[in-house]
Amino acid sequence: MQFRLIAFLLLLFYIFSGVILEYFQPNDPVSFKDIQEQIIIDENELNVFEKKPLDDINVTEKRVKAWIVIIKYNETNEKIIKSTLEKSGYNIKHDTKKMFFSLGPFADVSHANNEVKKLKKIHSIDSKVVDFVF
Repeated sequence: MQFRLIAFLLLLFYIFSGVILEYFQPNDPVSFKDIQEQIIIDENELNVFEKKPLDDINVTEKRVKAWIVIIKYNETNEKIIKSTLEKSGYNIKHDTKKMFFSLGPFADVSHANNEVKKLKKIHSIDSKVVDFVF
């Protein structure tokens, strides 16, 4: 019984020894002057609200690539395809000059390809994926 009590006390002391040592060790006080010396102030970063001429700015942004699904039609099947797409819940855009409907844009080519497969499988509508950059 005494052995268990001593083992239990030693186990508790081992578990809490880190906390006990931190409690009795004095903390190193950091002076305010030391903190100020560690802070480096860059004057260029402070002047973020100054007006600068646009001639000095270089645009290095990447263009975004997106995909749309194109569905071509003719005069005979225009209304059928349009009603089928609207009943299916698609938000279509209609180009009357080039005679096609467009779905999208899609941020991922696999999403656009899945829509093409769904249109072919469910509604037997032929379509293709076209990419564009903006």
